Amino acid sequence: MRRHPTHTRLFASGLLVAAVTAGFMPTASAAGSPPRYSVDWTACPEAPTKQCGTMQVPVDWSKPRGAQITVAVARRVADDPARRIGTLFFNPGGPGDGAAQYVVAAEQIFSATLRARFDIVGLDPRATGGSAPVRCGVPAFTPTSTLFPKSEQEFEAQRRHNRELGLGCLRVTGSLVAHTDTVSVARDHEALRIALGVEKVSWLGLSYGTQVAANYAELYPRRTRAMVLDSALEHSQPEVLQAADEIAGVEESFNRFARWCDTAPTCALRGQDVGAVFDRLVAGADQHPIPVDGALRPVTGEDIRMRTVELLTLKEPSIYGPDTSWAGLSRAIARAVAGDAATFMLAPAGVDLSQLSFLAIGCMEYVPQIHTYAQMRQRIQMGRRLAPHLQGASYTWWVNGCIGWPVPAANPPRLLNVTGVPALIVHSVYDSSDPYKWAHGLAAQIKGSDILTRTGDGHTSYHTSECARTASDQYLIRPQSAPDRVCEG
Repeated sequence: MRRHPTHTRLFASGLLVAAVTAGFMPTASAAGSPPRYSVDWTACPEAPTKQCGTMQVPVDWSKPRGAQITVAVARRVADDPARRIGTLFFNPGGPGDGAAQYVVAAEQIFSATLRARFDIVGLDPRATGGSAPVRCGVPAFTPTSTLFPKSEQEFEAQRRHNRELGLGCLRVTGSLVAHTDTVSVARDHEALRIALGVEKVSWLGLSYGTQVAANYAELYPRRTRAMVLDSALEHSQPEVLQAADEIAGVEESFNRFARWCDTAPTCALRGQDVGAVFDRLVAGADQHPIPVDGALRPVTGEDIRMRTVELLTLKEPSIYGPDTSWAGLSRAIARAVAGDAATFMLAPAGVDLSQLSFLAIGCMEYVPQIHTYAQMRQRIQMGRRLAPHLQGASYTWWVNGCIGWPVPAANPPRLLNVTGVPALIVHSVYDSSDPYKWAHGLAAQIKGSDILTRTGDGHTSYHTSECARTASDQYLIRPQSAPDRVCEG
């Protein structure tokens, strides 16, 4: 499970106004008739040229006429109606991020080519954005929270808190907690396709969005025209193998960041031994956590390592801002060494931490293989051996937040079998979040798919590589097989 940089919310959630309901309204017009879906489109409050709306879908897709929830959607119609190809579904990643806000801000997100040729449509997955939330009444993060317990007592406290949190979600939110999985989200998109009245859709999925798109294509191959999957999430491995892959990949990215700092004029640590500076900072914060005004707790070494995973995500500044870059990470480390560790705080004080999306969705997708403190010690040892600097910190490490979760995973890791759908998988060789080998693992599950290899660093390519963006656009316009595509840098 991982969070794309978009998880930090570039745009205000107030762009979308969506009513959230847990009412009991049937989706069928009459008993036995096919379910019908519709969207109540209106002009988006802060972008009147776009259309925003809501749609009701079943909480549990095995009971299509049972309890309903509301999901938020947005649409931007094609600039060139005469050359319009069709509808493009977009998912930005996460899990935990909604797509609608990016459609509302489409001019900043999508190329002029896509804006001209497609109606671009985004849906906020259940539990995200303007869609039905998961609320728990129990904070997900506390001053004593740890993902790296140092004793049996800390491990049991972690497990107990996770269980209490999950039970709180069930108590406050109800059965939605068991239905935030990717397959349910894929089915929500099929309801949206029906509501739009289109025969087929194309997909642009980033990071976790590749999993949403691939699951949709497996369920509805005849409704899927083409897909571009940017930074593949390979959801078929046992959790320990996924963790090992990602731990090693993020450490490699940190080492490449440190070497980049040797010569990069924008590195605030240029001329220093970056690895040694970072290790001293982490060790010092573990011994004496760094106070930060407005933080839920002082910043620990664990906090620094876990936040560094996010800050390594993109090498160069992009639409996500100048600080979401390697230069931004170097500045954050330099400030922390000087005593200002605000960038590394995991949670601010005074913020409601009982509304979950990332964890609530992730616990429906992943099954922790750690059940005892002895197994946790083994995992921590693996992290230290594979990653001397980050010591196991990775997005998959957040799966430990699901140890003791009271709701079984609805969509545990499994192989997909997608046939008859043109797909281009775009992946960088040095992706800090999703190892490059995952692109080939996913390609083996999508018959006839192609891979575009970007030789550089960073997670996702559509917004960071002109070459990859152009190739993605061209593929969505006219899917064509070309097995040896490469973008430099």
